[in-house]
Amino acid sequence: MKRNSKSGQSILEYTLVLGAVIAVIVAVLLGPSGIKDKINATYSATGTALETTSADLTGGIFQ
Repeated sequence: MKRNSKSGQSILEYTLVLGAVIAVIVAVLLGPSGIKDKINATYSATGTALETTSADLTGGIFQ
């Protein structure tokens, strides 16, 4: 009787795919594209909005 055994994906294949995905993410973030600048601008805008909101709330409570 012939036994057919199929093996799943190997660890090496998963490692190669994961390495490719990480390489693409690093290339996008460190490359000459504007995505890195947009992420930094969004982060700064969020910080500014939180500072403004907390200052307004603190001023409203203690005045």
